[in-house]
Amino acid sequence: MSILGSMLSAALFACLFQNLIFSGGYGADEAIRMAAKPKQLLPLSLFIMLFSTVASLCCVLLDRIAAVRSLNIFWHALIFTGVLVIVYLLALVIVLFVVHAQPRTVRRLGIAAFNTLVLAVPFINYRAAFGPFEALGAGIGAGLAFLLAVLLISFGLRAIQKNESIPACFRGTPAVFLYTAILALTFTGITGRGFGV
Repeated sequence: MSILGSMLSAALFACLFQNLIFSGGYGADEAIRMAAKPKQLLPLSLFIMLFSTVASLCCVLLDRIAAVRSLNIFWHALIFTGVLVIVYLLALVIVLFVVHAQPRTVRRLGIAAFNTLVLAVPFINYRAAFGPFEALGAGIGAGLAFLLAVLLISFGLRAIQKNESIPACFRGTPAVFLYTAILALTFTGITGRGFGV
């Protein structure tokens, strides 16, 4: 398979078939919060894509070292978290001192970096034994999965707000949770896995 094919296949896997928001629950709270205020969706999605791509690529490359590869999952979790912290600090230095970004952008950078979605991508790469190109694709797919999840939740929020037939006790947050749960069931069904797997 070509390099581009491997990368696109992993991106499609992360975005659609293994949508990390819906079937894994990673980053769901931020997706719901962002769906209510979608103005900053694109920058946050790009930050998530950046962090998940760079962190997962670094983790895959580190895992090629025999001493790292032989470690158990606990040590891998520490390494993945350490890599993410280093990538965040480098991005923070660039955003603060090179780009001179506004405080709002710095806050979004932190929200994107320490989103559970971003930390889940290196674990998926580790379990799937992805190579560097699949790791790039999975990182890009994670950002696209976040964008897709927020767009679907945002669409649902608008439909829920317009629907007058929803009982009063289910309006607002309960309706959003039910809608998100139905979406999660849909994406879990697409993956072909049961809940216990």
